Amino acid sequence: MLSKIQNLLYSCYEDITWDRLPDIRFQLFLISVKCLMPYEDNIGCYLDKDRYIKEIDLFKLYINGHDDCIENYFNNKTPCDGEDGLIEYKIMPIAISNTVWENLMEEVMKMTSFYSLNKSTIINSILISSAVYDYLSDENIDIENMNLNAKERIIQFSIKEFAQRHNINLDKMSIIDFEKERIKTITKAHLYSEECILKSKTLQNIINNVSPEEKEYNDEILSNYSAYLLKLRKGTISPEKLKIGDGKIPELKEFLKYSSFSHPLLGKCKIVRRTEKEIILRNKTGIMKVNI
Repeated sequence: MLSKIQNLLYSCYEDITWDRLPDIRFQLFLISVKCLMPYEDNIGCYLDKDRYIKEIDLFKLYINGHDDCIENYFNNKTPCDGEDGLIEYKIMPIAISNTVWENLMEEVMKMTSFYSLNKSTIINSILISSAVYDYLSDENIDIENMNLNAKERIIQFSIKEFAQRHNINLDKMSIIDFEKERIKTITKAHLYSEECILKSKTLQNIINNVSPEEKEYNDEILSNYSAYLLKLRKGTISPEKLKIGDGKIPELKEFLKYSSFSHPLLGKCKIVRRTEKEIILRNKTGIMKVNI
């Protein structure tokens, strides 16, 4: 299981090193990992949305890349209607750490709908999550059964019921558009078409067996996160160890006055370099460039 999880991470983050700024894909992965909280009365992990909002508000200061859906959230604090091209990096930790499909789907959709209510993005989230679920759960899964499973899971999902559970304002036309997209998808002979697979590194890895070349420099980083996600998946981490305080977090600039500090979200940090426009700092996840 550990090797499978690590293989999934390699497929998406093969160029990560300790001394290089991670790009937006890995940054989004890290934030999702940090916001996973084991259920206290259920199997698996849920997305701690309150913490996620705090993390994303802070992310605005050190984001390394561009994402239209994130920019929309920064500006409007609401999900957009556009397609989310980076959705797999946001949902992958959730899909890996959950072993019960219903729980997995609920939490994946909480993440998906945080950024976008686009019909294609919702379908893609189900397709990617279904593939990850089958890959990690079934040693003998084949593409035919993956297609059948994904089709059944798309049929079972109700965007209307999900929106009602989470007080999401979804108009009648959006629901109709999603239902049309759902029918269009499930009537396909192959849900995991070549076009679908080419859009996702995760699907390329799982379905086409396209794996990255072995690169020693990222073994430690990705091995650590793989092991952590496996512990979450097995339910061996206490929720109490992951909780942060409910108090208001001071602005980051108050911490940046010091050469080293401990931040409620970023943990222990050390300033590596200062300039008039930016500060480079290092914490246990690597380095980040904070715009000031």
